[in-house]
Amino acid sequence: MEFYRVGELFPLEQFCTGREQHVALVTDRFFNVLLSLNHISKKEKKLFLNGRLTAYLFERKDIPFLVFDFGEGFSIDMSIDTSKFDDEFRQEWMASESNLITMFLVEASTGVLKAMRMIAVGFADEFREICSRHVGRSDIERQVRLIQTAFTTREMMVHARASTRFGA
Repeated sequence: MEFYRVGELFPLEQFCTGREQHVALVTDRFFNVLLSLNHISKKEKKLFLNGRLTAYLFERKDIPFLVFDFGEGFSIDMSIDTSKFDDEFRQEWMASESNLITMFLVEASTGVLKAMRMIAVGFADEFREICSRHVGRSDIERQVRLIQTAFTTREMMVHARASTRFGA
């Protein structure tokens, strides 16, 4: 079991690469989000921790995307390829009723965890239902790249099929 402590190194070393990235960290219940940035500003940290956050569910070609908008142009999008799950894990993951996402803000250059935020999205069941269509597919990664080329993060927000808002 990993322990996450603000001000200490992020415990999943394979994600401490020194480069900026945003990654879905799949758990047996749902997933978490790693947002690794260089030179995190006070404004970015404040928006991450306390800003109005909106989580969106966007879907194209039976591939769900999660978009997190922290406000003021600070947003990310990502997808999860459940076709890579083994059958036992897929069944457990699909049967889970969890909708909790823990978000981690990490300084990319040092690997130090700067902030954490936990949210519960209202569209977890819909997200899983879309993911259930991934079984047997081998084109998910390619489709994700094509969709991310065709749609900006902002367009994904505009055309989202569901959203949950948090904060002030």
